Amino acid sequence: MLFDKKNGGSSELAELTGQWYASTPYRLIGSEIDFAKREVASLVGSDVVSAAESEYESGQAASGFVNAVRLPIAFLAISRYAALSVVSHEGTGRKVKMDDNEKMPFEWMIDRDDRAMKERYYRAMDSLYEYLDGNKVKAWVSSGMKKALSESIVPSLTEFERVYPIDGSYYVYYKLQRLVIEAQKIELEPFFGDAWKDIRSNDQLLYLARPYAILRAVTMAASRWSLEVFPLEIAKRFSVSYQGNRESSAAVSGEIDWYLGKLEKQIKDLRHKIRLSIDGAAEEKLLPENDSSNKFFTVL
Repeated sequence: MLFDKKNGGSSELAELTGQWYASTPYRLIGSEIDFAKREVASLVGSDVVSAAESEYESGQAASGFVNAVRLPIAFLAISRYAALSVVSHEGTGRKVKMDDNEKMPFEWMIDRDDRAMKERYYRAMDSLYEYLDGNKVKAWVSSGMKKALSESIVPSLTEFERVYPIDGSYYVYYKLQRLVIEAQKIELEPFFGDAWKDIRSNDQLLYLARPYAILRAVTMAASRWSLEVFPLEIAKRFSVSYQGNRESSAAVSGEIDWYLGKLEKQIKDLRHKIRLSIDGAAEEKLLPENDSSNKFFTVL
């Protein structure tokens, strides 16, 4: 349990987010809180969420750690509740209820509001990851999630952003880490061969391997996932016309392909440089050396 310990869940949500009415019955959002809790646990590890629950249930007031965990859960649950509350669901069917001085928003307004609430969730996840790393929270440091990430050759957000800026988003950094590790195992390790075992001690090869893994992770993410899983400013990198709503998302595939093509060209160039470094080859010669045996000569 992370909310409603003393039957004051709605008051806690109101105080924590500023986006929920304390007078609204908590039972209306309780199930969405549970669903959101499971999703956040899948990102930071169940050990972290369980530790926050234990501290919440035993403490008099929510600590910084507890609130860091609760905030993204709250924002995600509220955004999903809002999507369900545009209409009411009654025994006689779906209804739209309005006061005399209110009117239904246009669909584009709802889409924009949905995106704005999702952005708050992403920022809350950024804060959670920053808190976990900055405070070296035991449940996070010892979690299977964190240990799995130790395989990555991109050990920090700073290193990631030297290659591909992501607006300081810890959420995007950690979400792409799985793909960074996949790129290492599937592409880089076989390509490097025996040289891979010394990758962390070879600055020259590491300098080439890191951008390769990062750019490959970005291209895999764009190919496999919806742009909606990224904060809007990151999603716009793939398509300048993307606004995060249904109206524009279907018309941007050409822009996405163009952007991915640029990244693929950079990856190809890095692959070539890696091969030259591994083989110890000198810079390629554009002209043959004068040699009677090869029947070529140069004229100055």
